Amino acid sequence: MPAALKFGRRSPKRAPALRLGPLLTGVVPAHPAAEDYLAALGGGWQMLGNDQYGDCVAVTWANVRRLVTSTLTAKSNYPGLDQVIALYKTQNPGFPAQDDGMDIQTVLEYLAKTGGPDGVKAVAFAQVDHANPDEVKAALAIFGYVWTGVNVTQANMDEFNARQPWDRNAASQVIGGHSIITGGYGQPGPGPLGGNERFITWAQETSFTDAFWANQVEEAWVCIWPEHLGQKEFLAGINLTQLAADYQALTGHTLPIPPTPAPPAPADQLKELAALIRKVVTSQQQGWQQVLQWLNSHGL
Repeated sequence: MPAALKFGRRSPKRAPALRLGPLLTGVVPAHPAAEDYLAALGGGWQMLGNDQYGDCVAVTWANVRRLVTSTLTAKSNYPGLDQVIALYKTQNPGFPAQDDGMDIQTVLEYLAKTGGPDGVKAVAFAQVDHANPDEVKAALAIFGYVWTGVNVTQANMDEFNARQPWDRNAASQVIGGHSIITGGYGQPGPGPLGGNERFITWAQETSFTDAFWANQVEEAWVCIWPEHLGQKEFLAGINLTQLAADYQALTGHTLPIPPTPAPPAPADQLKELAALIRKVVTSQQQGWQQVLQWLNSHGL
């Protein structure tokens, strides 16, 4: 592995968490046979320190925030290196002397409880059954990404350097755990996911095969951000009632969904209507007065 590229995903802690499967409505938003939500941003992905430190989990957070804000809002927000390091320090308080990587679930718990360095707090997060192709495709169609934890072999690093898709090579030794953002699937091909899955790592977009996914993906997650609320794909694909119930059962707290603006009260609506009527009547009175003045001036 080149010295300029680092890993940093710790082994999953496997604590209780929401699961995406029970939250799905069963209605998967319409999506093409091949999609690449990452390429739609036109490149511009950044290394964000992952050539020096094992901060790949924090980098994934930054890449996810860029994808979500770029596709769901009018203003893109791509957290920079300072914010990535700030998140990295939540599990490495002695940084830079301490550079021990991060656990994905612990980061997600922090983002939901405290919020990220960009000031945005996650609404909730859920684990994706990466062994269920239909659930993975549903997650991609609803959220546009899956936060993915993988085990990387030396063969995969050789493939990355050669700009080739990462594939399964049982004879190649695992050399590190890695966190990436999966954001699409390539041209249709064999396998349950229908071809190469697209992902970002070390500031580059590449892909891995279904064989890699089946053998070297260890965990997968989706994080629900405020930007998702009200989005048509999210509302069609996620059962909000079930989400709230499962969140309550797991945490003992009410799901922190920001309240939607209340519709105007009947009294307010009547006031608006009355003001409109006055405006129309006044306008008509002025118009009729002008007509009468003209007739009188012409002796009619």
